[in-house]
Amino acid sequence: MILRRTARGASLRVLLNENTLDVALLCVCLLGLVVFAIHGPFGAGDIRVYHRYAMAFWTGTHAFHALPIEYPPLSLAVFSLSVLPPLWDFVTVYAAWMAAIFLLGYLAFIRFSSRHRATVYAVYLLLGATGALLGRFDLVPALLTLAALWSANRRHYLPAYLFLAAGALLKLYPIVLLPLLMIDHRSYLTAHGRPWRKPVATGVAAVAALVAASFTIGFLVEGWDSLSTFYYAAQRPLQVESLGATLLWFGSFAGFSAVTEHGWSSYNLVGPLDGGIMVVSSLAGIAGLGWIYWRAWRGHLDLGRAFLAAICVTLLTSKVFSPQYLIWALPLVAEVEGVDVVWLLICACTTLIYPVLYVNDHIFGTPGPLPYTGTFLGMIAVRNAALIVASLRVLLPGRRLASHRVVERTFQEGSAMSISGD
Repeated sequence: MILRRTARGASLRVLLNENTLDVALLCVCLLGLVVFAIHGPFGAGDIRVYHRYAMAFWTGTHAFHALPIEYPPLSLAVFSLSVLPPLWDFVTVYAAWMAAIFLLGYLAFIRFSSRHRATVYAVYLLLGATGALLGRFDLVPALLTLAALWSANRRHYLPAYLFLAAGALLKLYPIVLLPLLMIDHRSYLTAHGRPWRKPVATGVAAVAALVAASFTIGFLVEGWDSLSTFYYAAQRPLQVESLGATLLWFGSFAGFSAVTEHGWSSYNLVGPLDGGIMVVSSLAGIAGLGWIYWRAWRGHLDLGRAFLAAICVTLLTSKVFSPQYLIWALPLVAEVEGVDVVWLLICACTTLIYPVLYVNDHIFGTPGPLPYTGTFLGMIAVRNAALIVASLRVLLPGRRLASHRVVERTFQEGSAMSISGD
């Protein structure tokens, strides 16, 4: 056991030594995000919420009984990073933790995938999550989901189930990936002539036990209020960046009103069509996931592509598409798609939306929601259209644009030149 731990420590040191320049450059980029994004206008709002939750749980009037309202109970473990160490500048403390997790993801890509994909991972996240990367906690479940994929690809299925369960206990969305992991597990066992029912059932039972334990502890701590995350999600209106809100905006050109609304900690659109759009989106999400499960069952989608397709469908059919939600997909995009023109466009548009247009259009910091500009809503529509295209290409990989191969080859040549110059 001691020898194994020593080998792992040596392996990490080797990774750091071999990639010192890359890590140093990424640290400079991350420092820039801390200075200009996190400590810029309105960049630390969510960190302050996380810190408030952590302080309320650990030292508040109802200490050890105050759980987050809109997040699963385990999210408190990540929020508590804002008080470790307990410095007055908790914003920088939390951002430093997220930066460390980002770098850990970069090194994990080098270790478990390739240096090229590690670079793509860094580019996607720094470009597409400029304002949200260090100020949110979505990178943690995103990397846990990626770890589940890597484990399954190496046929370590029990850790894959556990990684997926941990991700779902931080953000609920990874639970839609569980059927895909079960399908892949079954396919591997049957292909090798081994019984599959008990191993797959064991993996599902492990996930169910962890989820049940987390919510049971939450229930014992705070009673029915521990389930507020489900009520919170069910009651939210169409968030302005969602595809549903874009459809609602398009409906306004046909005479149906679309009114700006600020509530549930987000900027939203409401109108007479919003109820119907939410129902159709939910049905489309169920149908889309069902189709992905069916294609995976039939062997038409490998696990990585199926994971990414399910996340894309979830993003497109959800009534909330906050800027940080793109982080859910980007590590998988780097692993499955590599460099891709459409995904680079999605990343650029997302950063133009948040924080650029949020700040330039004075959406932040106003006492009430101002009417959104055509530029703001139009950029969201372009991003959502690009995401639809990218999602179709994940589901139909044979129809990829020829330009993808050109960009990928150019990027690889640039990476090779960088490596040769190290």
